[in-house]
Amino acid sequence: MKERVISLTKTACILALAAFAAYQVSQLWLVSFTNHNFFLYLQARFPPAAPDGQSVWARPFRVISSTGDGYFTIRYSEIAESDAWFFGESALAAILSGGSFVGQRDMDLEHITEKPVYIYEYAFPMQADSFSRALGKRNGATLISAGISEFWSVAVVPPTEAEPVLRAFFIYGDDMWEFYLVLGGRRFPLEYHLTEIAPTRTDGLYFVKAGDGFAPRSNRTFTYRAVRVENPYQNAAGLLHFSSIRPRIENLFDSPATINNALSSDFIYTFSNFNTMVRYLPFNVIEYISYRTTARSAPADLMTDFSAALAFVNDDIYVQNETFFAGYETRDREHVFWFGYTVGGFPMVMQPWATRPDCRDPLPAPIEVVVDNGRVVRYRRLAYIFTPGDVTWIDLSSFDIDEPFSLGFPIDSGPDISLHVFTGE
Repeated sequence: MKERVISLTKTACILALAAFAAYQVSQLWLVSFTNHNFFLYLQARFPPAAPDGQSVWARPFRVISSTGDGYFTIRYSEIAESDAWFFGESALAAILSGGSFVGQRDMDLEHITEKPVYIYEYAFPMQADSFSRALGKRNGATLISAGISEFWSVAVVPPTEAEPVLRAFFIYGDDMWEFYLVLGGRRFPLEYHLTEIAPTRTDGLYFVKAGDGFAPRSNRTFTYRAVRVENPYQNAAGLLHFSSIRPRIENLFDSPATINNALSSDFIYTFSNFNTMVRYLPFNVIEYISYRTTARSAPADLMTDFSAALAFVNDDIYVQNETFFAGYETRDREHVFWFGYTVGGFPMVMQPWATRPDCRDPLPAPIEVVVDNGRVVRYRRLAYIFTPGDVTWIDLSSFDIDEPFSLGFPIDSGPDISLHVFTGE
């Protein structure tokens, strides 16, 4: 009896292996995909899990803080690791879970900033439903039912032991919506949301209210660093060549040994194999295009695609500047995401960047990622790496602060760069 069971088990194993082999052969030769590579086909059908982009989606572009004394600190860099966002993320999640809607009123910066406050601002209009999902709610009912479809910023007034109430103001243009949450009990313990906002130092750069925005001030000459530019794709003589570009784009290919090179008459360096093409465009832009089969069965939602875009950017070893989420749009079944750079503690702003002389599709931000059903199908970014340069200075006392304004810092890089970083709005 035992021998019969063993014999049947062996037969079953052999049949299973034969069936799997037949399936592999059928997929390898009968399924239509580029270069008949079964493993690439499997990778397209079942893409690797991308990191969870929800926390990055809800993360603000900048954080403004004040103790209520009329002076403000503005932070653009390392927001993810800051106490300000650790508090803000949990406070906003609590408001969305149990907050009560007070009402809508005209935007009143004075009212918001008369007490200690954190203001979290975004680089694009944040959609109420996607923001809510990013903070753990399945939908944006709390905000949408109050009439909020999108907002540019949200101000959070922390509670105190004397007044255990958490308040939030969602702001869009001239309108703001107020919510509050009375803290206490097991679900929303007061001690979990107590925080202390550091006073703004006025011995260097600080900010004051200017209309409905903020303007930089300093009690002494403000020193800052101009921005220098490095192009890692150039050789030691500062020239482009296949030998200097190829080693730096091979990380975008699964199999670098299969790469073919070509140089067009309009000076486009092209590297390609069966399923991938990478081009170095004349105005110093790297472009990646994938021709792999896109998994139609993969989730095609916004957050899944954003996680895929974020993973691709994080895996690019030549993205060495700190990035921030700068905006997105939907094109048919594709999602397009843009990322900006933070340099020396300030964001870099650029005009739409032509990629070549006859460009009809300029690059709107330092990084652009196009995702289709969880798969990155196009990726473009500036070839440059930006670093703080020599120290310079500016006298802020000559500026009129009745209205908000931008303070641009020059990019020290030559005539082909038209970028600047700024401190305020």
